[in-house]
Amino acid sequence: MPNLYPNLEAEVASPDSNTANMIEYISVGEALKLVAPFKGEKRDVLVFIANVDTAFEVTDLRNEDTLFKFVLTRISGEPRTAIAHRNLENWEELKEFLKNTYTEKRTLDYHANQLFSTKQSKAECLSEWIERVQKLGSKFREVALQDCEQDERAGILKPGDQLRNTYFV
Repeated sequence: MPNLYPNLEAEVASPDSNTANMIEYISVGEALKLVAPFKGEKRDVLVFIANVDTAFEVTDLRNEDTLFKFVLTRISGEPRTAIAHRNLENWEELKEFLKNTYTEKRTLDYHANQLFSTKQSKAECLSEWIERVQKLGSKFREVALQDCEQDERAGILKPGDQLRNTYFV
């Protein structure tokens, strides 16, 4: 009997160098495990966006529409209502909407000023002050990562961390 699908059999039967270069994807259900619910808290939006970006990176592009629909189900409360009134058709449009609506609009300079001008108050114990400096440093890092290109990040974050540590000491 003649083989009706000779190319298919050859690809399945003989692993070659192309097999080593194949990318493995996870299912939409597994990818959704990466995405925690988002209820509109400004402090959670960047984490939500990063997790959804990761979910899209690890799933097959053919499942993009399905994943997007399920990501929408992870959003509740006021953001869900706001999204329902817009015609957002894909993750990139939704991500832009979330960034514009739920991220803090303060500049990197503002956060640097807050971090480097903080002083320990008389009523504040050392551990409370350390925690406050760490929070201010985290906000500085978040804004730096948000506004900068990938190749600029190390040039901002490393000196920022060094300055924070120097200031603290």
